Amino acid sequence: MTAGARPLAQANNRAGLIALCVAVGVAVGAAGAFVNPLLLLGAVAGLGAALWAVRRVEHALLALVIVISLMPRFALPLRLGFTPTFLDLALLGLILAWAFQQLKPQPLFPIPRISIALPILLLVAGAVITFILGLPNGALTPMVLRRFAELVLSLLSVLVLAATLQTLNAQRQLVQWLMLAGAGSALIGIVLYLLPDDLAIRALSALRPFGYPSGPGVLRFIRDDPALMQRATGLWIDPNAFGGFLLVAGALGVPHLFAQKPVLARGWVLLSLLAIVVALVLTVSRGAMLSFVVAVLAIGVLRYRRLLFVLALALVFVLLLPHTRDLVTHFVEGFQGRDLATQMRFGEYKDALRLIERYPLFGVGFISTPDVDLYIGVSSMYLLIAQQMGLVGLALFAAVMLVLFAGFARAWWRARHDEAHAPILLGAHGAVLGILVSGVFDHYFFNIDFHNAVMLFCLVLALAAASQRLAQPTLSAQ
Repeated sequence: MTAGARPLAQANNRAGLIALCVAVGVAVGAAGAFVNPLLLLGAVAGLGAALWAVRRVEHALLALVIVISLMPRFALPLRLGFTPTFLDLALLGLILAWAFQQLKPQPLFPIPRISIALPILLLVAGAVITFILGLPNGALTPMVLRRFAELVLSLLSVLVLAATLQTLNAQRQLVQWLMLAGAGSALIGIVLYLLPDDLAIRALSALRPFGYPSGPGVLRFIRDDPALMQRATGLWIDPNAFGGFLLVAGALGVPHLFAQKPVLARGWVLLSLLAIVVALVLTVSRGAMLSFVVAVLAIGVLRYRRLLFVLALALVFVLLLPHTRDLVTHFVEGFQGRDLATQMRFGEYKDALRLIERYPLFGVGFISTPDVDLYIGVSSMYLLIAQQMGLVGLALFAAVMLVLFAGFARAWWRARHDEAHAPILLGAHGAVLGILVSGVFDHYFFNIDFHNAVMLFCLVLALAAASQRLAQPTLSAQ
């Protein structure tokens, strides 16, 4: 380049840079004029968070835990033909972050050979087949299609999640995140519960731009009667689903209360579990509380006997304290079948069995029923699966669980004396056991209308399956 041409080129570069800055400024100014500035700031922050998450699989996994725990029902305040949720984006970010790693010359997170891989794939195939068979039963709306796709993607993500959890350090970190995020979610639920009703309604209604309900209905009570006990919901909207989340977070953390190598300092474990248990009680979710007790009993019997003493002491306090008298009465009425909620459940069970009797093999799919006197929906995960996927689908689901716990029996025999690995292995399978017990009374862990709970279930399944692999003699627990 000649001496005379160089200044001209530099001038052109400066002019181009100035033009670009002006164009960006005009675009940002126009966006600020026609779009809510708060939404614009949120979009910029969200883009930054997305770029941060997809850079590393660990970042994406942390983002997924945060969204499940603290923003479980948040949706983007805009429509793109449909309204994506934060959970949709977090799951997509995890899959993209993992996929980018596989494009490298030396992939870091190959899909491992876990015991439940084949049963999970068969369950997905069964879901797809029954979905197709059920298409004639009703109109296929974008909402139903999207929610079914979320179910399938969540089930398939078990393989990706297991790939990211192949080391003991990764598994301990995940449990640590879930405990802390669970405690944070529990504290939010406790604070909202203790706030005056008007203030709590205003606080929750402020989330309406993110797809949350608004008005007095955001507060939940037993039988939706404000004269009865209030139920904590946190940011999960549904008190039973919130209780299910808390039982999982609590079951994962309980072994670390007495483990020699807990994932957190023991004081933080105690504080986290205290917040989680208090919030769980405030949900008044009998199914979740009973499931948590079963999980703790199993963990105590298998390894940490002092948990049995703690559980017995807690039971004594619940029975004797005057503040828990209404809760005890609520439990007793449920066991006796005297309260309206239990009687309605019995009615749902009866209707569900009628549907299963008419369509036993493949159910009626995920859209609607072919008969006007039948409906999809029942407060039992197992009956709901049988309604939608028939007894074949229920058998496939049972196969996943049987293979998982058969693998646990083998892994526990090898890992029971490993002070770092044993509490992870035991907590993950205790959480799955709690989920399975809760499935007798509630439906949210395998329900297309509760993507947050389904994703939590899949995350715990992946942790349990990955923790079994570390007990194999040929693998090294790093």
